[in-house]
Amino acid sequence: MTNILVINLGSTSSKIAFFKNKQCAAIETIQHDITITQKPLLEQEPYRIEAIKAFIEASTPGLNSIDAIACRGGLLKPIAGGTYAVNKAMYDDLRHFKYGVHASNLSGIIGYNLGHTLNVPVYIVDPVVVDELVDIARMTGIKGIHRRSVFHALNQKAVARKFAQSQNKKYDEVNVIVAHMGGGITIGAHLQGKVADVNEGLYGEGPLSPERAGSIPNDLLYQFGHTHHYSPEELNHFISKQAGIMSLYETNNIQALVKRYEQDSEVRLILDTMIYQIAKAIGERAVIFKGRTDQIILTGGIAYSSLITNKIAEYTNWIAPVTVYPGELEMESLANRVYETVNLQESVKQYS
Repeated sequence: MTNILVINLGSTSSKIAFFKNKQCAAIETIQHDITITQKPLLEQEPYRIEAIKAFIEASTPGLNSIDAIACRGGLLKPIAGGTYAVNKAMYDDLRHFKYGVHASNLSGIIGYNLGHTLNVPVYIVDPVVVDELVDIARMTGIKGIHRRSVFHALNQKAVARKFAQSQNKKYDEVNVIVAHMGGGITIGAHLQGKVADVNEGLYGEGPLSPERAGSIPNDLLYQFGHTHHYSPEELNHFISKQAGIMSLYETNNIQALVKRYEQDSEVRLILDTMIYQIAKAIGERAVIFKGRTDQIILTGGIAYSSLITNKIAEYTNWIAPVTVYPGELEMESLANRVYETVNLQESVKQYS
């Protein structure tokens, strides 16, 4: 029996789970008070640790029963997909926020320290900075500017693997397009186990989403930032947190908007625009497969809406069949991949 503690920390919540082998024995999502989440991230550390230890005491046989820890990956340098040991080099980059500030960094920071206390291995799996882009997907028309790979790597790869298993194939034997649709939307072309092309999801490249602007004509975006006297940091915050449907309708609640779709023409136009832009991005990703796309997969919280997924399928099912995996498989994927690593079914990679 391999007991795995899973730590997945977000900006407002802490998701914690306890797996026995690949079976979830306990899981909890802890919503933190705003007085905690508004603190600088490192100042949140003791509160998050307290929540994790309370979960362990209430829902597991205890600290000493844990054999390994699986953590959500934070903002690191670009790396290939896989399972990585949380070593000192990774810990230092996470703790010093060398590649960006995000609550997910706390997962590895806390996991690393807890692993040292318990003398158990600590891992991350497919962090958001997974970079497997082919060169022609990375290039832009300005020298010195290259497209970045920042996307929902963990869930995208998890649902792609799940589809491959359903076909009795390995992940590296299928060509699939995965659209993760949440607060941000990323659409990846998974070419035989590598995400060869994907939109940069952090600052809103690609389709508009509940909180992100999506791709905007260069001159209009520049003029918008100039008119509002935004610094680069302020503009980044706007296009990644306050744009998209938040800007168009002052909400990010897709479920509520779907209920108003038939009665409200403004809501219908906004949702139809998002649907169209998602479908258009799926079509872009299909190019790399040259007609050999095995499946289109729709996932994330928005995929719970059959209205949205059906309309995306109407645009795209001529490319390939469409499968819907609503929600996220992050916790299961973290536990399963770490179980396979601990039991020598998957190799562990080293961050340096």
